[in-house]
Amino acid sequence: MKAPWLLIVSLTVWASSAHGQGMARTGARRNPPIGVPVTARPTRSTSNSTAPGNRTEGVLIDMDTNLGRGIYAELNQNYKEAVKLLTLALEDERGEVIKLALARRFRGLAYKHLGRRDEALNDFLEVIRIQPKLDLGYYDAGVIYNLTNRYKEAVDAMTRAIDLRNDDSGLARRRSERGNAYFHLGQFKRAQDDFVAAVRLGPRDPDVLNNAAWFRATCPDPALRNGKEAVELASRACQLDKWKDADQIDTLAAAHTEAGNFAEAERYQLKALSLLSANEALRPKFQARLKLYRAKQPIRQEIGQS
Repeated sequence: MKAPWLLIVSLTVWASSAHGQGMARTGARRNPPIGVPVTARPTRSTSNSTAPGNRTEGVLIDMDTNLGRGIYAELNQNYKEAVKLLTLALEDERGEVIKLALARRFRGLAYKHLGRRDEALNDFLEVIRIQPKLDLGYYDAGVIYNLTNRYKEAVDAMTRAIDLRNDDSGLARRRSERGNAYFHLGQFKRAQDDFVAAVRLGPRDPDVLNNAAWFRATCPDPALRNGKEAVELASRACQLDKWKDADQIDTLAAAHTEAGNFAEAERYQLKALSLLSANEALRPKFQARLKLYRAKQPIRQEIGQS
């Protein structure tokens, strides 16, 4: 009987980055608006690049191998099984550079989802060592740097990931993540530039919209805040994810405070809280924000904090 196969295009299988609230969004009139018409579409790459360092040749992987099963497990959110299988795959695939890089990348993604960020970063750095001209290793490492408050390293990694692309695919998330890092570093104008570009490149990416909305709603620089635009961006993010993401609804609540709509802010903050489990780590932070909104106080991003 013929073995099943899974086609992977080098390391370009896209995996979602962690939701990244805690970045800025800007919108005073003298600044370029982040928002774009809802009818705009993100730029997509329609052809494979053969430029050195950005190759996307197809790799055919046997689904009966540990590598195939491990990738399948990660894509189906079975992260513990993915770690186990991909660890075995690293022994199986010695000498095959592309497959080793794939095993490292997907195991790193599984580690990230399990909250094992140090192990995830080690795998992503190994992808960079194996294929230093491939952008995804730098992107994945940059996400972990943002999640662990290593913002200067996040900027460096995301800049490298951006520079290695020779088309627009994936650039929205990269610019958004770098914007997040710049925001935490207090480099607000650079953050704004990245968020403007990210929304232009990915106008239907909820994470990109959410990050940009948080920037416009909470930036400490009043010249870069814009409540109306923050509400528009956050509302679009919530709609795209069908109002199921507590983080995005929390951003919408913050946006309404900047727009002066404290009753709406309270309503959406309560909705965000209703989506969290009783022991959810975000619950105390969301409850503290609700108290602020009931006291008719907006929220401002504290630099270096999420």
